[in-house]
Amino acid sequence: MLLLGAIFAYTSANSQNFTISPLPDYSGTANSKSNHAHNEKCAHGVLEEMLVKEMGYFGTKDFFENWIDSKIEAQRNQPLSIARTQEEIRLIPVVVHVIHNGTPIGQGANVPLSQIESQIRTLNEDFRRLNPDANRTPAEFLPVAADSKIEFVLAKQDPNGLPTNGIVRIQGPKTSYAPQDAAQIGQLSQWNPDEYLNIWVVPLNQPFIGYASFPVSGLPGLNFSPAPAITDGVTIDFRFFGTGGNAIGASLGRTATHEVGHYFGLRHIWGDGGCGVDDFVSDTPEQDNSNSTCNDNPSRFSCGSNDMIQNYMDYTPDACMNIFTRGQVERFNAVLANSPRRRTLVNNRATQEPVLVDRDLAISRIVEPGNFACSPIISPSIQVKNAGKQTISSARIELRRNGAVVESRRFSLNLVTGADATLSFNNFNISADGNEIEFRVVQVNDNSDENSANNSLTSSPVLQQAATLPLSLNLASIPNSWSISNPDGSFTWEPTRLTISGTQQDLIYIRHYEYEAPGELDYFISPVIDLSANPNAQLVFELAHAPYNQPGFQDDLIVAVSTDCGNTFQIADATYDKSGVSLETSNPTLNEFIPTQNSQFRTELVNLSPFAELGQVRIAFISVNSYGNNIYLKNIRILQEKQFKYELTLEELILPTPISDGRYEDEVIRVKNTGNLPVSRFVFTKSTNGSSTQGFLASGSAVAPGESFNLTGGNSTQEGVNRLNYGVIFPNFDQNSGNEDELERFIIEDSQNTLVPWRQNFNFSTSIEPWRTINPEENRDSWTTITTNNTSNNVNGLQNPQPGNSYWLGSPIFNLSNRTQASVFFDYAVGEMAPSTRLTLFASSDAGETYIPVWEAMGENLRTTSANVASPSNASDFRREFVNLTEFTGNGNQAVRLAFALDAGEGFNSPIYLDNIELFLTANPQPVIPTEGMSILYPNPASDYFNIAFNLPRYENVTIQIISASGQVLQQVVYPNTLNQTYSFSREIFPPGFYIVRINSNTISETKKLIIN
Repeated sequence: MLLLGAIFAYTSANSQNFTISPLPDYSGTANSKSNHAHNEKCAHGVLEEMLVKEMGYFGTKDFFENWIDSKIEAQRNQPLSIARTQEEIRLIPVVVHVIHNGTPIGQGANVPLSQIESQIRTLNEDFRRLNPDANRTPAEFLPVAADSKIEFVLAKQDPNGLPTNGIVRIQGPKTSYAPQDAAQIGQLSQWNPDEYLNIWVVPLNQPFIGYASFPVSGLPGLNFSPAPAITDGVTIDFRFFGTGGNAIGASLGRTATHEVGHYFGLRHIWGDGGCGVDDFVSDTPEQDNSNSTCNDNPSRFSCGSNDMIQNYMDYTPDACMNIFTRGQVERFNAVLANSPRRRTLVNNRATQEPVLVDRDLAISRIVEPGNFACSPIISPSIQVKNAGKQTISSARIELRRNGAVVESRRFSLNLVTGADATLSFNNFNISADGNEIEFRVVQVNDNSDENSANNSLTSSPVLQQAATLPLSLNLASIPNSWSISNPDGSFTWEPTRLTISGTQQDLIYIRHYEYEAPGELDYFISPVIDLSANPNAQLVFELAHAPYNQPGFQDDLIVAVSTDCGNTFQIADATYDKSGVSLETSNPTLNEFIPTQNSQFRTELVNLSPFAELGQVRIAFISVNSYGNNIYLKNIRILQEKQFKYELTLEELILPTPISDGRYEDEVIRVKNTGNLPVSRFVFTKSTNGSSTQGFLASGSAVAPGESFNLTGGNSTQEGVNRLNYGVIFPNFDQNSGNEDELERFIIEDSQNTLVPWRQNFNFSTSIEPWRTINPEENRDSWTTITTNNTSNNVNGLQNPQPGNSYWLGSPIFNLSNRTQASVFFDYAVGEMAPSTRLTLFASSDAGETYIPVWEAMGENLRTTSANVASPSNASDFRREFVNLTEFTGNGNQAVRLAFALDAGEGFNSPIYLDNIELFLTANPQPVIPTEGMSILYPNPASDYFNIAFNLPRYENVTIQIISASGQVLQQVVYPNTLNQTYSFSREIFPPGFYIVRINSNTISETKKLIIN
């Protein structure tokens, strides 16, 4: 699960007390690779680290290489006998486990048979050097190119010795898998790895497209398995498995060739290092790194020689792979002759058609009773399979309790070889304890069964107690109604007593730090709970876990329900399933985790309402061991009603504002804890302009219920309209539904500038440019130019304000840094408005990064006419407003912007209109305004000063001359970009008398008389 699409700059941002970092395993997108580019695509290194942790020195590269060197040397010292064996074709039985998501065969991960057959064909061609592209091996490498004499065949008999096609199809619990899920994949479906090469075909998380378990040396005398059997095999992403079908076009099946190479003991050809780092094969040249290119004449030079980029153990695209070397085959030979779970594969029974006896009925499993019974009345049933050659028409089977025959029944059947049937017996009662139930095949087709090894199965059901709610478990003395299931008889759940924050507390825990059995499941099971009587029940407990601080050791905790009294649990449908960072409550460590503080625990919730219709259930805490670290539980309660809730609400986008120039450093979102428990971690999601959704882990100090905080991150917007989508999910990694929230906002990034002063009366065009408008909540139609009955006098209007929405109209940026005063006038008209509807004029000195309200009106105070709806053609419906903007003048005010915002409240909202928005470079609430296209000289006569005011339709360069009575030009001033300015002149340079004022521009040519007293 990767971050895909555009990179979002939340890499290390702080918001108050929260740190936000990318979440590499977020699966908010299902994009897939479209080519065979290798970039850490093979997860061999991850699994090798896991092996080293479990086995210590015996799992290291050094130990294995010393072992295999000795075996290769022994082969060389016995050339005749060894060579004779190695010249024979060695058949390897393969079982392909197709782990899909419930799609029909041929769709998605449920790959078709043709794709599986193509992969087996490619493996045989590549390992036998019969590949059609063998002729593309460069001449210098031809002398070492080798046929391994290894062939692969889909298994012909299953672990029970029955005929099979070597393919298993099973629906998995996840949409995609990581290398750390290897144990879970193995638990879903695996055949004995001593007898079969298990290949799992699954949807893998990017960037991985395959991985394999490495062989290990024989380790006589050690008291543990040489490697986890549950993970032994090869795993391939379905899009890179074989050819055709659902494989991508670039796949030629070489991913499996590469991974099977690992499975048989080969390392990456560059040794996972630079020059001087060895792959321990003498005839592969040193290479400084992997190769990822392929063309008509592929070549690469490093470490003083040509690289063998055609080798199957490079990261070369499939079309340019074509060689194993003699040295690599020598390693194959040593592994197949000596390594555990490899030497037993060669030419074993699974490569041959099964040999069956005539009459063989096997009891496959006991359906009922299991080891737990919720009622003393048992309805016994078993599943049987015809494991013989003859069709089975009848069978006699005995049911025994504590050795005594309860029932002997003859069943009429019609089972061909390999067919199954479920057989039922009469109900009977069991006692509270001491029940051993045996099912035994007595006759098949009225004759003896010819294979007695599979004729009998037993169970020992224990009658379980029901519990009443609310239930609070006393961990100091766990009642018998709670059960522990320990399938492997090793470490399991056990009570303990620790000093936590200075107080002795009782807990239950499992010692995964010491548990050398990855993939094993252990169950701590509740009494019977009647959810039909408590449909809104809630499981509450406290959890503590510090992951082992190394990739590949991610323990898992699952809470699942059972409808058969605890004999089986619906793990695939579990609503609580946590591992890795979601299970973590304390920092990862390489030491054994033992909690000492209450702060290391987190309250966990499992709402049981989704299971209410199941009636009587049992609930299990199921640990899945990855040999990681200990898991602790305490304060376990099952409540009658849902009392606790984790919930975060995205209240609003603070930055960017609806209209800005994009200069902000970080996006800021206000979040509120609307649940009733503190939250210290959650997943934050983000998408900009439809890009792939990215996930981020937010961590910090706990936020109490009712508190709000700001979450900050990087700038991801661009010029123009932007769509920002945010989400919060998994507060405190809570997996119950209904605690997620989303916020979508639309904003404009605009950096257009305009001159000052300015006027916007919307008359010259139906476009509002360079002004911009946006509805941040839904991107609905916002402020638009409206033509009135007087076609030369347009207005700007908002026709249909919707409750819960805001509508912004923003000016371009303008510079007031060299001004001492400024003000704005505007006209607006509106009829009836909801009481909470508000019109605000905002001003910004930083181009819209932050705004300050400078004027507002609300509800009835906003209304300008007694009519329900104002008329844009009726001047009397408009009210003119003045706003002093002097605080936005002077130094630091180079990027001023104004914005009108209507916030529509609940109720009826009539249309609203704006007109004649005009910026003056004075702060006079009653300025002298000439007729349009004219100027005014005042006061006249003048004593101390005189002014000339303009009202021009557009910017013009104006020349003003002051001329004496004798015709002498005493002063001439040119004023560029004159619009509505008022220019003031002091009389100090003009003695009392009569003067002529001459004014000229493109549209004005005026001469005015002036008297100065």
